[in-house]
Amino acid sequence: MVDPINRIYIPFTVTAPMTHTVNPELPQALRLVFDHLRESVQDQLCAEGIDLAPPDIRLLELIGADAGQSLQTLGRRLCRDKALVTRKIREMEALGLVRRERNPGDQRSFQLFLTEAGRITEARTQAILARTHDDLFAPLDDAQQQLLTRLLQQCLTGRPE
Repeated sequence: MVDPINRIYIPFTVTAPMTHTVNPELPQALRLVFDHLRESVQDQLCAEGIDLAPPDIRLLELIGADAGQSLQTLGRRLCRDKALVTRKIREMEALGLVRRERNPGDQRSFQLFLTEAGRITEARTQAILARTHDDLFAPLDDAQQQLLTRLLQQCLTGRPE
């Protein structure tokens, strides 16, 4: 089973010829939405004095959801190499948000845990994400939000519902 957040990184192969072309404005609109979301989250992180970038929120979320996981497991979930993840973990350790412990079953590897400060920061960043999403999708009513969700899920699965 694929972690839903990583579904966008799964190679997609078209098995049937496309029956229509893609609206050229669609990729641009998606990029603008993602850019707006990232900028809004970064602005709120700065406003609250949280010295993190938007991708760091996912890192804290994954460590908090699966305490004790290895760097390798975290790297796979983030679709990032071990060296990059190790650098980010060292930054998080320096901020007092994450701690590494030797794996008792394999002394060559480390297990990752959020510190108390990491748990507090993770909760604060989740609240920032929720507010940002609320602000972004406020112009859409419930039915429009559900439709948008279904359409995006359809894009990820590669087939109509």
